[in-house]
Amino acid sequence: MKKILSIILHDFRKVTSSVVAIVVIVALCIIPCLYSWFNILSNWDPYEPEATGNIPIAVVNEDEGTDLLGLRINIGEKVKAALEGNDMIGWTFPDSKEEAVEGVYAGDYYAALIVPPDFSTDTLSMISDELENPELEYYENEKKNAVAATITDKAKGALQNEINKTVIEVIAKYVTEAASAAQSAGLDPADMFGDLGNTMSDLSEKLDYGTAIAEAAAGLTKSADSLLKVSDDLIGSAQNTLSEGDKLLGSAKDSLPEISSGQSVAETVREEADMISSDVKKLKSELSNVRNDMKAYNKYVDKKLGARKKLIEEIRSTAGRISRNLSKLGLTKLSGLFGGIRDKLSDVLDKLGKLKTATKSTWSETQNTIDSITGDLASARKKAKTALDNAKGDLDSKIKKAAGDVRKVVSETRKTLTDAYGGLDTLSGTLSGYEKTLSDLEKGINETNASILSMQQGLQTLSGLFTKLSESDALKDINHLISDGSDVIAEHLASPVRMDKEEIYPVSNNGSAMASFYTVLAQWIGAVLAAVLIRVSIKRKKQFGDLKLHERFFGRYRLFLTVGLIQALIVSLGDLLYVGIQCLHLVKFVLASCITGIVFSMIIYALVFALDNLGLALGVIILIVQVAGSGGLFPVEVLPEPFAAMYPFMPFRYAMDAMRECVAGTYGNTYITCLGILGLFFVGAVIFGLLLHYPALRINKMIEESKSKSDIML
Repeated sequence: MKKILSIILHDFRKVTSSVVAIVVIVALCIIPCLYSWFNILSNWDPYEPEATGNIPIAVVNEDEGTDLLGLRINIGEKVKAALEGNDMIGWTFPDSKEEAVEGVYAGDYYAALIVPPDFSTDTLSMISDELENPELEYYENEKKNAVAATITDKAKGALQNEINKTVIEVIAKYVTEAASAAQSAGLDPADMFGDLGNTMSDLSEKLDYGTAIAEAAAGLTKSADSLLKVSDDLIGSAQNTLSEGDKLLGSAKDSLPEISSGQSVAETVREEADMISSDVKKLKSELSNVRNDMKAYNKYVDKKLGARKKLIEEIRSTAGRISRNLSKLGLTKLSGLFGGIRDKLSDVLDKLGKLKTATKSTWSETQNTIDSITGDLASARKKAKTALDNAKGDLDSKIKKAAGDVRKVVSETRKTLTDAYGGLDTLSGTLSGYEKTLSDLEKGINETNASILSMQQGLQTLSGLFTKLSESDALKDINHLISDGSDVIAEHLASPVRMDKEEIYPVSNNGSAMASFYTVLAQWIGAVLAAVLIRVSIKRKKQFGDLKLHERFFGRYRLFLTVGLIQALIVSLGDLLYVGIQCLHLVKFVLASCITGIVFSMIIYALVFALDNLGLALGVIILIVQVAGSGGLFPVEVLPEPFAAMYPFMPFRYAMDAMRECVAGTYGNTYITCLGILGLFFVGAVIFGLLLHYPALRINKMIEESKSKSDIML
């Protein structure tokens, strides 16, 4: 212990007797601290409007607008106006797209947003036949600055939110204005639903007449069939029989319902074909959008693919059902088209089941699968459009032909009866030929009667539904909502959900959040600089006598310890008093910095004491590894696997965690635990330096001799 104290006193006298030594020591204590303070200040609020508002991003609106409900709407202008009042980014508004894009290439702008001419039209296409996704053009200069790219990503988020909000506000405003206009015109929703209910009820009653007519027609066909069977018995009174038969068939012709149009069936088929075409087009567009972006594709697989499989399954089921029903009606062409759609969608469903999260090695194969799926979807959509185009003509012609054939049969039968007055044998043969036709006619009329009854039940259900709607409290609430005004509804729909944010361990600014990292980093740099500028080994051993290993180790370390503590006090007090970081526990923060300075100075000192120049190089390497992998800049969870594996063994981690507890608030025994682990690093460094000193002498000597031979290295 006496010799250790003599070494300490010797070092103190040498330092204080040399002006250069004093200047070097002072520089060692201050320069690392400046590094910490400047970095904390530069990171104080990099993502707040005061900073990001100076980053220029160009916005050019080329939107030509569109008409909705007789009003001219230009969503691009509204987006531009909203951005003019947004101070988050330094929005600028060049005169043309060419000027904006050229500015991005030249570095005058970090990014450029172009609103295309058809933006309003595509945005409001949801109320037209063809749904189009509106697209914006966004140009970004990622070369200009790495951090700026992160800030422009934030700008993109702000843009998207602003645009979504504007679009919803516009649509909600005009829809509610239309509803208000309807009310002003006397179209009260409750009255409308009430009238619909009454109309459905009246229509249901009138269908009773249709049922009676169908039953009468069926009865006439039975009578005609009976006439065929008893014709031989009535041969003696042929004139009366023929006269009655003529009356019966004439009554049958007059009683048959007019089937002039298959409008309801045709419209149903067209609506289903149109819906299938629209849904298939949407899925094809989504897959095409992610086909060239693996990251977007993987996100699509995780969040949307399951729902799209269910959609294709429903469309396939619908197509199959329509195909079967059309086949029963004898509409083979339309039935074949919908059957083809069903088969194509079965192939699509099988291929969608093969889509999984892609990697670089499987991306090419995944793209081929996507191409195959989009090809099948295009084929299915083509068949749907063909069905849509042919539905009305095909259905109407078939149904009209069927009705005409029935009437023709009855008319020809009457003509045959009239001609048969000249011969009963001819009458008997002719009626026998139509026996099967009358049987089919009876069957068809019975099916028609069943359809009328089913329709009647449906109308009765609709009547009850509309009546309940007209009397419901929900409809009254909707009326009340509309009466509040379009602006209120638009504002609510634009932001329907508000998030109540409760901050846990809040930090007032980004600089305070980064203070622990830059403080710890400055202290490690200070320890390395001390090992570079201060000799670790004792040059004049004779004046102290024979020194043991531990005496040389601890004797010289006292100087490094003093420098480390001074650095810790200056940097921590400067963080608090000069920079003004947030800190809830001031004394604990200074204490954590001092313990960090002691531990770091020992680690670097022990490395250099044992390994000389090699130890100094290891100190720099450990610094680089900790800067990248200690979780100071990025969460350790996003770092490569080797860094995550080394993370528990990095001193930076525990020093930063201890200081964070002081900055934002303590949890349990985290602070004490971190300082305790730093103490273990201190003990480990002492053991390392003492145990490896003698074994490493030979390799240190070899390295020193090799350096001397180069004539260029110190």
